[in-house]
Amino acid sequence: MDILGQAITPPSWPPFSKPLTVRLMRAFLPYLGPARILLTGALFLALSQAVSGATESTADPERDDLLTLLEGETRLATKSGMNADFVPGIVTILTGEDLLTRGARTVWDSISLVPGMSQGLEMTGERLILSRGVGHGYASGNVKLMLDGVSMNSSLTATANVVLNIPIEQVERIEVIRGPGSSVHGEYAYAGVVNVITRQHERRVHLQAGEAADHGLGTIWSWSDPKRDLSLSMNLMGLEGEGGVDVDQDALSLIGESALSNAPGESNEAHRYQAAFGTLRWRDVLVDLKLLQDDYGDHFGINHFLPPSDHNLASRHRVMTARVGRDLRLSEGLEARIRLDLLRQERDRDRLYVFPASYLADTPIYMNQEYQETRYGGSADVFWRPTPEHEWLFGLELSQVEIDQASWDWSGFPAEIPENWLDTEHDRTIVGLVAQDQYRPRESVTLTGTLRYDDYSDAGSMLSPRAAAVWRIDETNILKFQYARAFRPPTFYELEYAAEASLEASEIATYELGYILAKPRWDARLTLFHSDLTEPILFDEEEEDGYVNGQDARLRGVELEYGHRLGASLKVDANLSYVDATYPATDTTLSGGARLLGNLALTWRPHERWTAALQFRYVGERHRAESQQREDLEAYGLLDLTLGYRTPVKGLYLNAGIKNLADSQVHYPDIITSYGGVDLIYPDGYPRLGRRWWLSVGYAF
Repeated sequence: MDILGQAITPPSWPPFSKPLTVRLMRAFLPYLGPARILLTGALFLALSQAVSGATESTADPERDDLLTLLEGETRLATKSGMNADFVPGIVTILTGEDLLTRGARTVWDSISLVPGMSQGLEMTGERLILSRGVGHGYASGNVKLMLDGVSMNSSLTATANVVLNIPIEQVERIEVIRGPGSSVHGEYAYAGVVNVITRQHERRVHLQAGEAADHGLGTIWSWSDPKRDLSLSMNLMGLEGEGGVDVDQDALSLIGESALSNAPGESNEAHRYQAAFGTLRWRDVLVDLKLLQDDYGDHFGINHFLPPSDHNLASRHRVMTARVGRDLRLSEGLEARIRLDLLRQERDRDRLYVFPASYLADTPIYMNQEYQETRYGGSADVFWRPTPEHEWLFGLELSQVEIDQASWDWSGFPAEIPENWLDTEHDRTIVGLVAQDQYRPRESVTLTGTLRYDDYSDAGSMLSPRAAAVWRIDETNILKFQYARAFRPPTFYELEYAAEASLEASEIATYELGYILAKPRWDARLTLFHSDLTEPILFDEEEEDGYVNGQDARLRGVELEYGHRLGASLKVDANLSYVDATYPATDTTLSGGARLLGNLALTWRPHERWTAALQFRYVGERHRAESQQREDLEAYGLLDLTLGYRTPVKGLYLNAGIKNLADSQVHYPDIITSYGGVDLIYPDGYPRLGRRWWLSVGYAF
């Protein structure tokens, strides 16, 4: 199919009693073999002994509450700053420090900690995000990905691999909307929105290392002149490694061509990441520049033929973004935010392995491919508060997307191939208008009404309404309701390879009911949702002749979240989600997703400088498409162990851990491909990495 910010120091917590440690260890015994039990117990015992003489820390409850409030503020849902508990819809905020403590290594790794969201993989290494069961398939593009507020989704495939591969060392926080967000953010905010906020206003250097020759180096530097209201920050990072996982059989093995196969062998998961982020602020003026390059191997092969183990970086994704903006305070109740954006993307292939020797020709067949697109954009948001009860937002967005190049060449292919694989004359102009009113009839109630209109030169017009209510019943109880519609226009790739003359945008309508119970030491959240998907865009796996508007789908589910501080040194974070994702007309299940997902994290801080965390992730059975007539993928559990050390303000900090401590066997659902009328698959899906260690060490100054 596929031819083609200041760091906030964590509060100081004192030690806790041994019986609680024993209870925690017993809770995890079923997931560990004897050797892993001894290893985990020894590490916790050693840490306990190391800090057994520590004095009581100076915990400050008021400071902790203030930090929690500041970390919980977001502009993602309404574009105006507000605590995530009070905004319309369901927003999750993940802080970079907490993610490091829990062992997350990249943005993609972190997203799976959000209720209802899971990871997927495309055969040549493109990262996928599944939100509430939606997002499996090549170039799924159902989640909007932003970097410091700049939209990063490519118009070619609606994905942004380069954002998902950003290391957590560069990340201040990640804000996530579960469910539709098009009423504010427009295209591709279909099943979710992810905004990655990078670290600024710090000074540090950091190193990281891991198995398979993983190593990297980065630095964050900032300077400010308060008298001139001037600041400058730089965030630099370089990382590379070889990687790979053992593969016993590929598609060639299953069709009787084992002699041509590189299996058994290792998947090509070599990678190289480079990034430079720079931000200049002077009074109310912002200048932001980002350069990213993400290179990676061809993983499991474009046709499910395992590539040679030569560590070739077959895919290259280069991104350059430039933003100039100004925030204006026009009067006491009138403000404006103006932004001009430039986004240039290059997505190339270099010797991508397609066919082995003797399959179609005497020599192996490789593909080289070049694609370049440029997006010019501008936006203006006006915030007007005519009365204390009303806050209006009026927004205008303009974008022009141009395809600069889409060429390829094939070495060894026995037939003539056209020079271009995509219509380079296919440009796209987008006009977006937003109107929103946040009305507070009384102090405890906020009503939000939003309406967005988008007009596409090649995909028609879409309306994205939202109606929401938030009722702060009292200091501990909050009730939320939201109805929202979102859309997903067809990408350039889908339009080029559509199976029908007219490929329409897909829409989703979602009802959400949320309840939050917040106590001083614990909080709980319950979310019920129902979504109707109209004509979702997908690849026709039955006819296998291109992209179509599929049959309508329905999502119904529940998400539970719980956080608790047990004493002053132990924190528990847990979530559990269930979704029933089906096609009502045929009573079949959407492929790729799991009905049941769960996370459990235990963080122990026996001393202000030391932390230890156990992170358990459960993923239920993943469904396959009905046309594949294969059993669903088995459920799995992943356990990660992380130890950390850091000085209270400046100085040395270190995080080290073991991913997949129990060495569980994990497979992601494969994406069906075919050639010559033969389905080409991996028998058990895409195998993932087993137990591995990692280390991140740095110095803040």
